[in-house]
Amino acid sequence: MAPKSERLIASPFFPIILIGIALIPLAAVDFPPLVDVFGHLGRYAIQTDLANRPELHPYFSYEWQLVGNLGVDLIVQFLTPLIGLEPAVKCSIYLTQLVAATGILSISKTIHGRITPFSICALPLIYSYPFQHGFLNFCLSMALAMLAFSIWLVLRRRRPGWLPVLFLLVAGLLVWLCHAFGWAFLGILCGTASLHERWQQGYRGTSLVLKVIADCAVLLLALVPMLLWRSAADSGGTGEWAILRKIMWAISVLRSGWAVIDLLSAGFLMLVIGFGIEWKPVRMHGALALAALACLVFFLILPARLFGSFYADMRLFPYTFVVALLALTPTEEAQPWRKPLMMAALGFFALRIGVNTVDFIDKDREVQANLQALDAIPVGARVVNFAVEDCGFQWRLNPMRHLGSFAIARRSAFTNDQWEISGANALTIHYPAGGEFVRDPSQTVTLLACPGAGVPSLAEALGHLPVGAFTHVWIHGTDPAAIELPFPARAEWRGENGVVFAVWN
Repeated sequence: MAPKSERLIASPFFPIILIGIALIPLAAVDFPPLVDVFGHLGRYAIQTDLANRPELHPYFSYEWQLVGNLGVDLIVQFLTPLIGLEPAVKCSIYLTQLVAATGILSISKTIHGRITPFSICALPLIYSYPFQHGFLNFCLSMALAMLAFSIWLVLRRRRPGWLPVLFLLVAGLLVWLCHAFGWAFLGILCGTASLHERWQQGYRGTSLVLKVIADCAVLLLALVPMLLWRSAADSGGTGEWAILRKIMWAISVLRSGWAVIDLLSAGFLMLVIGFGIEWKPVRMHGALALAALACLVFFLILPARLFGSFYADMRLFPYTFVVALLALTPTEEAQPWRKPLMMAALGFFALRIGVNTVDFIDKDREVQANLQALDAIPVGARVVNFAVEDCGFQWRLNPMRHLGSFAIARRSAFTNDQWEISGANALTIHYPAGGEFVRDPSQTVTLLACPGAGVPSLAEALGHLPVGAFTHVWIHGTDPAAIELPFPARAEWRGENGVVFAVWN
């Protein structure tokens, strides 16, 4: 590697450059096309401005609750009066990715003293499947957990005593408030680090266990609000463990818009981790190796649904990769290989950022074209919105699954794609006249009947629709010419793959 390149990599500006590149996919689009984010946007509009939106009063109420799922909700609540709703949501997404990238690089610097090629390979995982799905509170909590873990390690090294304990106490509560999953992840990271450190100090047996508990006990304070939260909330169901689903999550870790590239990328990361474990010139840090193993075990144990939340196991798997990659570092024996290792890592990083950028641009173009439909929806309308999905498994996530919630944010209209989950959010829906078409997933349909899909066809949904409860029907994701309504309505807007009808009541 040329001396100039080596100086750049060793300079304090190198991590800033990497973080800046990591944010390019977000900067390339008007609004990040993450599946659930549009639905969250509608909820944030209700949360922050319901008092000033009388049109929504008959349909929604919002009552704040202390739950372990408030990360971006609180940021949006604070920023909206200052910069507006949609900019506040976009800033929250930027912040999530900024903290995630910073946390990864910070752990690498703290553990290994430098940014390793393996940590650069881990950076694209901030755009992993959970983020693509729009699990913002979860992703923010996991990002904060990584950054907090790095700071805690530095404090234990430089300022042993009460300061690391106090920091971990505050960080644990903050991360839990963002999302309980991040708190558990922080516990894994700190617990395995303490176990490794105390083992090296010679502790064994009961004394080892007691030392680890003492190091991390302040994290347990979050159990107080957690127990109050879970005891007051409906459990929502837990289960649906399936090995085939776990295999799918493993190969979908970098799922975006192109299956071949995404699968090859996941395979590349698996090879890198396997190569790092087996190749002697690469060392694996004991604490992070234990943490990666713990994450893998929990991934295998967890069901798909936990306390009513879906994808519980899928969410953890990308961070198993992240921790495993962060555990690896080249030794002095690998000196001749450092240049090709770094070049390969930077090449992979550039490839994945490019793939995500092009994917986001393609999805954003589709979203913006369909948002023109809002011009045909009056303020205060009652909209039933249908997002048409293809039959069978689709690798590319549908960015328009919650597009209807833009009508809540921009038109103060009722739409039927909000979540109402006890203990997950504080939103309540009040519209019995809409029957089964008032909440998620009533907006999800297929164009044709798909046996075994568990999703109704558009014709079935329209046939059961309580027409008098709605003023407009917004259908997107299919050619308008393929749509036939079983009731009188007038087309108010037509796009390439969407249409808005005004219902004749």
